[in-house]
Amino acid sequence: MRHEPSPVVPIGVVPALPEFGLRNRIADELDQLRVDLEEIGTQLCLDDEILNRCMSFLQRFDEMGQRSSWLAALLRAEDPDAVIADITLQSLADRLSKS
Repeated sequence: MRHEPSPVVPIGVVPALPEFGLRNRIADELDQLRVDLEEIGTQLCLDDEILNRCMSFLQRFDEMGQRSSWLAALLRAEDPDAVIADITLQSLADRLSKS
């Protein structure tokens, strides 16, 4: 199967978002990703040795889950730019609000 290259989008042209149904399905996948990350993190936290040795990595699982959740919310929003102001992860909000 041959992979076709993605079309080049001229600078200043914003590509259209996929149909809303597809955006919802992508958001659903991001929500499932968050659930999976939380489940893995919870299981790892049950082991005191892992918890003590890997706390910063386990916190990253939580942060990735939060990012996934916010990205899902953005995909579901009719006005994604309006959602950015509500994002509680400042680093994500900053990255998304850059022009």
